[in-house]
Amino acid sequence: MRWRLVLEYDGRDFIGWGLQPKGRSIQGVVEQALESLLGHPTRVRASGRTDTGVHALGQVITLDTGVSRSPKAMVSGMNHHLPLDVACVAADVVPDDWDPRWQSREKHYRYVWLRRLARSPLRQDRVYHVTCALDVDRMNRAVQALAGTHDFTTFRASGCGAKSTVRTIPFWAVTDHGDEVHLDVRGNGFLRHMIRIVAGTLTDIGRGAEPEDLLETALLARDRDVAGPTAPACGLTLMSVLYDGD
Repeated sequence: MRWRLVLEYDGRDFIGWGLQPKGRSIQGVVEQALESLLGHPTRVRASGRTDTGVHALGQVITLDTGVSRSPKAMVSGMNHHLPLDVACVAADVVPDDWDPRWQSREKHYRYVWLRRLARSPLRQDRVYHVTCALDVDRMNRAVQALAGTHDFTTFRASGCGAKSTVRTIPFWAVTDHGDEVHLDVRGNGFLRHMIRIVAGTLTDIGRGAEPEDLLETALLARDRDVAGPTAPACGLTLMSVLYDGD
């Protein structure tokens, strides 16, 4: 049978989602836990890869096994074998042809800035700490230039293997949450470091170092050098992945 699992993880001590010749990957520890639980090796498939240092509240994966388990037993068994920085929060059985990547309708990411003079020990590695003021309204107006279907060549990192740079991202919003500023993004797919490049550019716009229309100018230029720096990975979290029927 094919299982769908929802994972939460703290990405700071991982090289990212995917298996690599060296380094600790989320996929690696998940597959080790599954082998211990099910008694056989298994390969998992995820809704998408997260980069080094990026977190998740709702990463979705699938695996195939002939071993019978209840959803409750799958969740509790996985959490028994997983390290403390990864957890399985839900499990259910899906059709044999169900795919977590190709059948996803929308991914929701959130980037978080902490804007205050003092750092936050309790939010360390969860936020991008900036000591300058950020103009949230200005940032939100600026990011609306990216809403819709566009060629996002400017906002992809070197080494991005995507065959097409066109993406449909209908929802971008920058909102004020006390000493935090949130960028929420919802779309059907993203390029490598795309949201972090947008977040880095928004940082410069928000502190007044760049014009408000920089994102629009950069988008049309299709040139990575026109956009701002890449923001740190620690501020980015995959919040959820939605599917038809959700």
